Amino acid sequence: MQKKLALKKGDYIQIGTIGGEIHALKIIGLYQSGMSDIDNVHSYVNLQMAQRILGESNDFITDINIKLKHMEESPAFARAMEIKFNITAVDIQSANAQFETGTFVRNLISYAVSITLLIVAGFGIYNILNMLIYEKMNDIAILKATGFSGPDVRWIFISQAIIIGIIGGVLGLILGYIVSSIIDHTPFNTQAMPTIKTYPIKYEVKYYLIGLTFALVSTFFAGYFPSRKAEKMDPVDIIRGQ
Repeated sequence: MQKKLALKKGDYIQIGTIGGEIHALKIIGLYQSGMSDIDNVHSYVNLQMAQRILGESNDFITDINIKLKHMEESPAFARAMEIKFNITAVDIQSANAQFETGTFVRNLISYAVSITLLIVAGFGIYNILNMLIYEKMNDIAILKATGFSGPDVRWIFISQAIIIGIIGGVLGLILGYIVSSIIDHTPFNTQAMPTIKTYPIKYEVKYYLIGLTFALVSTFFAGYFPSRKAEKMDPVDIIRGQ
């Protein structure tokens, strides 16, 4: 709005009301919300001036907005305000239900794609370890012949799978962080949100922990099933087959 009217801080503007009153106001500051739909039409005055412009008394208030430190507490807080003051209170989740639904769907798709990729990677590790058992049949026979029990052999293969999961998970997190940093510095210009200059990336430890956990779980099961096959192998049958 400042650009459209060629205004700057310290200028005076005149506001005309429906009743024909004219109010001279001084611009004491500029505010940008980052949403063009709001910044194109909204301006702000103090409460007393707003009441004078509307021609209302000093006790006239249409809405009260309360900012909480934790947004997730807003539904319970709104219900408490309704009960305490007998008013209508709308929490931010209800007011932005459409946006919240879109965010939920996007997150659901992201998690579904991530889980699918991890499952595919798990099958790849399963096939590798399954083929490794057939290649290491002589070694398995020697281990069992020298006193290794079936559970010992099983844990050897599970350990290999877990090591693959740890190394692959850590390398994947490092690569993901590097790619996220590159995207975070990629220019992103949109008319709807002029304050955003680059693609917004959310760096939270919990997402990295979730990725590492899924990597370990998927590789564990990918190694567990082939390891059971190695555990049940009879060294006599292996040697006789050779």
